[in-house]
Amino acid sequence: MNNTQFANLQTTLEELTFVQLKRLRQHIEDMISSNHVGKAIAVHEEGVAECAHCGSQEFTKYGTTARGQQRYKCKVCGRTFNSLTGTPLSGMKKQDKWHQYSEGMWFTAKIREAASELGINVKTAWRWRHQLLSKPRQRKPSELHGIIEADETFINESFKGKRQLERPSRKRGVKSHDIPKVPVMLALDRNGAVTHCVLQRNTREELEKSLAPVLTPESVLCTDGNLSYQTIVKNLPFELDHKRLIAIDNQRVIDGIYHIQTLNNWMMRWKQWLRQFNGVGTDYLDNYIAWFRQMEQSQKDDSWVVLAL
Repeated sequence: MNNTQFANLQTTLEELTFVQLKRLRQHIEDMISSNHVGKAIAVHEEGVAECAHCGSQEFTKYGTTARGQQRYKCKVCGRTFNSLTGTPLSGMKKQDKWHQYSEGMWFTAKIREAASELGINVKTAWRWRHQLLSKPRQRKPSELHGIIEADETFINESFKGKRQLERPSRKRGVKSHDIPKVPVMLALDRNGAVTHCVLQRNTREELEKSLAPVLTPESVLCTDGNLSYQTIVKNLPFELDHKRLIAIDNQRVIDGIYHIQTLNNWMMRWKQWLRQFNGVGTDYLDNYIAWFRQMEQSQKDDSWVVLAL
């Protein structure tokens, strides 16, 4: 419904009796309570405090969008914006289907299944998935505290989804150990905070760049026997207790509490969940870690639309 049609509807309402208005209000309230997407956008709209383009707090209301959302105009840069500008939802169409698609993500609905159920294009379903995952991907804890477990794991390199391969095509029967691996650094603390980073190379410099910023004083870092972690701890600007679980000594637990079994268990669950996709493109691996991390840390009634705002 465009703005003209909406204005005509408002005029028509003046002809309703009091009883009809009460019934209409109840019907509208029921619709609003069930409109999870509209409610999330309305709440987000109330928090608009600066220009989405330049960050200026000098802006004014500037009409509404075709969807009825409040539009604003910045007094500094002169550009217009609304509450969705700069969010993953900006530019996404078919708003009435967002919540149903969002629910399907909690059950890891396949792209083609979601497209068929919602009556949308497969490419649209694929694009929505990664648009909704872009915000959770950025929501990583800035610090880990207490007992921290860190380790690296490796995933087969994949060019799934790309039009052209950046290497010669493989022949059938290639062994898994012959496929190049992509290193992933994972770290968590016993409070439930989890962070990750897909590395370019499995080097000490790459590990240090991703792990050191989240380490905090008075914590205890538990790792395997990789000497890179020892160097990382030495380079920190503060002292950190480091427990190395050396496999050659068959030492899995120190003092009954220091181990990396919690992290290893998290990795195992993530890799089992990942198998259903029959391979994940390396370019999108970051998103799939964030997807699983968010599902582990949130409740199923948390809409991915809300998480994307």
